Amino acid sequence: MEGHYVCDTCHTNDALKLIESVSVATDSGSPFLIAERLMKHPSVHMHGPEHHALVPAVLVAAYQNYMGYENESTISEAIKRGKKIPGGYCGLYGACGGGIGVGIAVSILLDATPLTPQPRSHANWATSCALSSIADAGGARCCKKSVRVALKEGVIYLSNLFGLSWGDEIDFSVKCNYGTYNRECDKNCEYNDN
Repeated sequence: MEGHYVCDTCHTNDALKLIESVSVATDSGSPFLIAERLMKHPSVHMHGPEHHALVPAVLVAAYQNYMGYENESTISEAIKRGKKIPGGYCGLYGACGGGIGVGIAVSILLDATPLTPQPRSHANWATSCALSSIADAGGARCCKKSVRVALKEGVIYLSNLFGLSWGDEIDFSVKCNYGTYNRECDKNCEYNDN
């Protein structure tokens, strides 16, 4: 309120707890539905690094639900890894945390490590696909748009990788109502409701 900077830890703490509890409790197989529900909550700000943990958490949770199993530790690990990506990474380092979140999810689901050639490659390819689509979406920062684009690419990548019809079963069309809260809103955004 006084123009002071709020560190990433203080900015995201409540949101990360919410993301974990909802991701663990949901039975939805749609990361879009889980993410939209989370992004409506006041602790998930318009912009912020909490989105970097949200993407891998909901992608892992929805995939596990779709496949019929659950593993809370993978969701916790997704959040642990995602929260390490600082705010502003998209513009300052050239890699949106939401796009990196797709790679985190794929890495977790494939048990990738620096020493596992194919899983490591898939994690990088998934990140690359997500980042390419986020870049193509254009506009200035919009964490909500980046989350949506990243999740769509993540579902498509995992569906293709495992030969699933998961991507065909999810409605990716969402109309955004965050434009009034985003000073940098891209009026040409595919999710724009105006």
